[in-house]
Amino acid sequence: MKKTLLIIAAAVLTIGANAQVVPSPFWTNQSAGYANVSTGTQWFSVVNANVVWALGYDGTSPTSNFNEFTRTTNGGTTYTAGLVYPDTMTYHPSSIEGIDANTCWVTSYLNTTLNKGAIHRTTNGGVTWTNMTPANMYTNTTSWGDFTCFLTPTVGITLGDPVLGEFEIHRTMNGGATWTMVPGASIPNPQGGEYGITDLFTKFGTNDIWYGTNLGRVFHSSNQGVTWSVSTVISGSYITKLAFRDAMNGIVYTNSTTNPAYRTTNGGVSWTAINPIDPNMGKNDICAIPGTNIYASAGAGMGNNVISYSTDDGSTWTSWGGSNVQYLCIEFANNSVGYAGGFTDALTPGVDGLFKYSGVPLGVSNVSGTPLASLEMYPNPTSGMVTIDLAPTKEGGTLTVIDAMGKVVYSENIRNVGFEKHSLNLEGLAKGIYSVNVVRAGRTETKKIVIQ
Repeated sequence: MKKTLLIIAAAVLTIGANAQVVPSPFWTNQSAGYANVSTGTQWFSVVNANVVWALGYDGTSPTSNFNEFTRTTNGGTTYTAGLVYPDTMTYHPSSIEGIDANTCWVTSYLNTTLNKGAIHRTTNGGVTWTNMTPANMYTNTTSWGDFTCFLTPTVGITLGDPVLGEFEIHRTMNGGATWTMVPGASIPNPQGGEYGITDLFTKFGTNDIWYGTNLGRVFHSSNQGVTWSVSTVISGSYITKLAFRDAMNGIVYTNSTTNPAYRTTNGGVSWTAINPIDPNMGKNDICAIPGTNIYASAGAGMGNNVISYSTDDGSTWTSWGGSNVQYLCIEFANNSVGYAGGFTDALTPGVDGLFKYSGVPLGVSNVSGTPLASLEMYPNPTSGMVTIDLAPTKEGGTLTVIDAMGKVVYSENIRNVGFEKHSLNLEGLAKGIYSVNVVRAGRTETKKIVIQ
């Protein structure tokens, strides 16, 4: 079955030599090491703060069959790129899942017939890849390898499109040495014409996994893929991205033109539209930042070149600043180390395929329950002079002011760690709505302020 959503998030490189690229001050450019110029980082697998695996695609022709991967084991200081398959005619990659610095899985479908599929594994850092597909996996003409996901180094699943009225899901309990098909009775039946989406899944902890479909439904397993439930987010629309910050709270993007974003507070049993949509929300990818209640998003193209975060479950998004940088995917290892994928572009300085978060630690541990730092501003609205009340901490931090277009218009380092009142002069800014973002002691808070 040919999928119309194969590259819904695969933007085309549009930054030219004359574009003014302004990198985000909170993200450091890294060289992905891809062999081809204009390669986009399509999918990430951030194993930990130091180990990242990624798959690239042709940024000038997203339908071309690339099978180039890149990997770092030192936090992005260096990346080593290579090919998953010896040719570009047999397999087309559909997802990547890293296990550790040496072990990684790539799922694929057949490039010529656009169906069936395979799972390949490397255990030597990508030097060689071995076909680990058992004889009963992805062989039907309606099969399609969507993704492989490991909840632990030994327990994983791989998802394929429906065959004979049942989603094709296989589980492994031994690191992928052998796979067992999940009985159809344990999976809700697909609707007519329903299928999964390449690399469209998210997981939390060692038990919960979710995946989305082309008919606006989200499937969930809370027991490592043994049994599944399903809910409808919005009928007739694709689920394009999804992320969960814990077992109960999640956000999905859809391709709906009326209500594209939704959130859940009960693990995906029911969904509520996020309305209105903040223009700073990146629509290419979304992720939860581990150990926090914060989501991050990435956007590319069509006025959505933005990288941002939300501390209120997607209601509002604060841009990390910068302009004319296309962000394709985003994932964090913890609250201080994150990676974002972009394009390699020989004509544009500062665009080398990958970015690493370089700001202060974000949020606060869910376990401690400590609230975010108190932030009060007055007067609001203001003609320019603002007083900010801050709770004293033992550390300094950063303060940034961001306009409605996501551009950082003011920033400063907070060095006086003991003060409670801080004066801010914004008289030089145009009238409008701005976001004031303060990060201190690993805690983040954002407030809107109106200049009139």
